[in-house]
Amino acid sequence: MVHRPTPEQRRPGRPNLISREIIADTAIGLIAEAGVDALTFQSLAARLGVKHPALYRHVDGRSDLLRAVADRFMETTEWPEPKGSWQDYLRDVAAAIDAECGRYPGMMDLIYNQVWPMPERLIRAALEMTENLVVFGFPQRLALVAADMVADFAADSRIRRDRIAQCTEQWGGFTEVLGPAPDAPDGAHDAGLRAVFDAHFSAGPDAWVNDKLEIVLAGIEARLAAAEAPESHHRRPGAPGSRPVDPPGGEQQAQRRQGAGGRPGVRRAPLRSAK
Repeated sequence: MVHRPTPEQRRPGRPNLISREIIADTAIGLIAEAGVDALTFQSLAARLGVKHPALYRHVDGRSDLLRAVADRFMETTEWPEPKGSWQDYLRDVAAAIDAECGRYPGMMDLIYNQVWPMPERLIRAALEMTENLVVFGFPQRLALVAADMVADFAADSRIRRDRIAQCTEQWGGFTEVLGPAPDAPDGAHDAGLRAVFDAHFSAGPDAWVNDKLEIVLAGIEARLAAAEAPESHHRRPGAPGSRPVDPPGGEQQAQRRQGAGGRPGVRRAPLRSAK
């Protein structure tokens, strides 16, 4: 997943010309430097070299500015192609959401919690992720639920990690912020549980996210196996015991994409559907 901002170059000595697209690109740059909290109309106007009121010719207040940022971010973001098994694909998607939005602190919270209704590009991306899982052999409804679950998990994990990073900057390392694990007053817990507790939380966010994602994938695999049970003679790709298949980027997927009006070779962002 690669975000590709495309700020417009201006000629020296000429008045600064701005547009909604240029404003959004500049705002994304500010978020990359200092996070969403640093994005204000004052900081944006200063970066663009214009007077503060000039921005209102293109965006109607902060909520509209955030929508422009969300739309532009999604428009200029590329997502991983399916490869290997469906588990590999979902791991790649989750890692891409986490890594890319980690470079833009607060961006995932902005997209998920501060923009409503969700941008159309997010909905189209969710449908394309679901379509990829169908090509891997998922029933349509299970594909939709699995795509939604993994995207939700990755996004929510990124939001929490951004918050943890904020706290650790202010108050020290994560274990200090977390505080000690409470001792059972009656000694009912196993003696080794405290050590497991400390080891888990000391491992840091990367380890937590990976461990929890594997549990999510195991649950999806169990549901897929149950869905296949009535027709166990026909084992779909990615199911227990099956071998990885060629990624759905070949002729079958190209035909499916073109039939749905998509562009071959382009992946949009997987995100949860509006709820």
